[in-house]
Amino acid sequence: MSSSTQKSLNFQQLLGKDHYKIPVYQRNYDWGEPQIQQLIDDVQDFAGKEGKTTDYYIGSLVVHEKKNYFEILDGQQRFTTLSLLACYLKHHIPHSFEWYKKVNLGFESRSKSESTINKLFDVFCSSETSKYDSPGKLSELVNIVSTNKSNTSILEGFKVVDRVISSNFAEKGAISLNEFANYLLEKVKILRVCVPKNTDVTHYFEVMNNRGEQLEKHEVVKASLLSAVQEDMQASVVIQKVWLACADMSRYIQLGFSVDERKAIFSEDSTDFLLERFDDLTNKIIVQSDSSCSKNRLLSFEGALEVGKELREEGDRGTSSNDDIDEGKAERFTSVIDFPNFLMHVLRIYIKSQSDEDLPALDDKDLIDAFKKFIGGDIEKVKVFIFSLLKLRYLFDQYIVKRERASGKEDWSLKRYKFDKNGSSYVNSFGIDEGDKSGENLSCMMLLSAFHVSYPTNSRKNWLSAVLYWLNDKEKSTPIRAEEYLKFLESLARAFMVNRYLTTTRKEFRDFMYIIDKSAKFTASNEVLSECLRYGQVRIFAFNYLDYLLWKDTELLQETKSKFRFSFKSSVEHFSPQTSRVNEILSETDLHGFGNLCLMSISENSSLSNDTPKQKAEILESQRNKMAPLSLKLELMIATLEDKLWNDEAIKAHKNKVFEVLKEDIESAL
Repeated sequence: MSSSTQKSLNFQQLLGKDHYKIPVYQRNYDWGEPQIQQLIDDVQDFAGKEGKTTDYYIGSLVVHEKKNYFEILDGQQRFTTLSLLACYLKHHIPHSFEWYKKVNLGFESRSKSESTINKLFDVFCSSETSKYDSPGKLSELVNIVSTNKSNTSILEGFKVVDRVISSNFAEKGAISLNEFANYLLEKVKILRVCVPKNTDVTHYFEVMNNRGEQLEKHEVVKASLLSAVQEDMQASVVIQKVWLACADMSRYIQLGFSVDERKAIFSEDSTDFLLERFDDLTNKIIVQSDSSCSKNRLLSFEGALEVGKELREEGDRGTSSNDDIDEGKAERFTSVIDFPNFLMHVLRIYIKSQSDEDLPALDDKDLIDAFKKFIGGDIEKVKVFIFSLLKLRYLFDQYIVKRERASGKEDWSLKRYKFDKNGSSYVNSFGIDEGDKSGENLSCMMLLSAFHVSYPTNSRKNWLSAVLYWLNDKEKSTPIRAEEYLKFLESLARAFMVNRYLTTTRKEFRDFMYIIDKSAKFTASNEVLSECLRYGQVRIFAFNYLDYLLWKDTELLQETKSKFRFSFKSSVEHFSPQTSRVNEILSETDLHGFGNLCLMSISENSSLSNDTPKQKAEILESQRNKMAPLSLKLELMIATLEDKLWNDEAIKAHKNKVFEVLKEDIESAL
């Protein structure tokens, strides 16, 4: 592809000029909430940085030039999402998007996709749609587009754009939508790579699928840390082994070391962390004379790239010794976060323990710059950080929820690793000896999974920083007990509710999540709850924390609680729909109030449309065995239909019931 041409395009040049087509052999549009959230978060984060004047590249678009259009070879998911974003912004900020006259994206042999995206533009970018700007009205407008000839993935993508923007720009301290749009138009760029006209496209795809990956940011960081201690072979070996063991987030940290090393670091049964500082590690890690870390090179931060490539190859071969009987157990567990983003949490906790400096954002794109600023080439800082990485990864594995596959089923788990003469096993993080006398291990698991599904994107996992910070601080002085851990998690959840979601003056996470002020006063009145939990204002975590309280309640939903588990649900929907309300005409207050709102997954919502509450209940009952457990709040709403209509009286009664659950929890902690 050496003769290919590259051109940097801004947002307006990309979507306002030329015409693009997605060929039939490309897959359908399938970006969901995590990918769309990440794209918008990335642009918003860069737009919000003070003094940010440089261009921000959001990736590349590989195309093949045809007679009257460009065929998209790579980047079609991003292009489609940007088109949906432009349509949304033109609806809300028409004066800034006057140039956007039509959608310049077509779909070869996919009439549903092409007609859907064009209909979205026609409906949302019409001058007649301003009446749909108020909360709760956008879904009505989407319903105009939705027919049996529509592409539901594209419609859902547009709804996700609306949800993400509505949520992101309601946050305290967030830039305005106008500022976001201006940055998007002025500074956001995409690199369009045009392959030669005589390119064999089929061969191109084969090459693209088999090409080697570029060196990733966290590998550059590893190489830079090694370069700082390159004259100390023992320290280099320790860093290399710790890094490789920590980098595999799918298996417990103990499995990254040989059996002898494991016993020396984590005790005979691998259930304790025996070390206090980096120097303790130098006596535990076995040095091999042929280690690539022993090569004597003088490396700058940027010059560490070459040794980083060699170390990646060594890492691919693994670190476990031949006598490790636990080989092959890596895929049983799935982590709630990947390694580069885990590094950002560790760096945050390292910084907070060392100084009062502002903490970096949870954005792995800033990984290299953050390490340059806070660690650099200082040998002592490197050693302290590596020790923090190992300890926090141990605490993460012991006390943070994972997704577990066992006996053909998936579920959340809160387990620790244990090793004895019979091999390895996984047992609950808390047993009777650790203070679990009333099922605290299960309660911790439920609340941790509620946090995780409420914040699916890595850049929004502030709760994880807070939990790891508490675990790290608590473990220094005393063993972590089940009852105490649960009390902390519940206090953190209440702090999120009181400081973020049940107030009109939201605090920044950093101002309350590391030290929870238990003396703070909060008036949990129905008026405050009604204002903060109405449609367009309520956040996903509020639903999930309520579900946690309903799950703990000894009186409610006994038959369904044992089967309930938290799952990824991101659609805030009206139980009595906004259109086709056949029971009665509801007031705007009741229609958009918390009593009529429920949390669903995208798949659940797409199957229900504008059905009545009774119809929705029947459909959900018929599909119950095919889907994740319903929200417990929704279960309460469905149960109401057994003996009464879902009218304004039922809505108010349900609202008062769940408000009492929330108020009792919050006020009991004050």
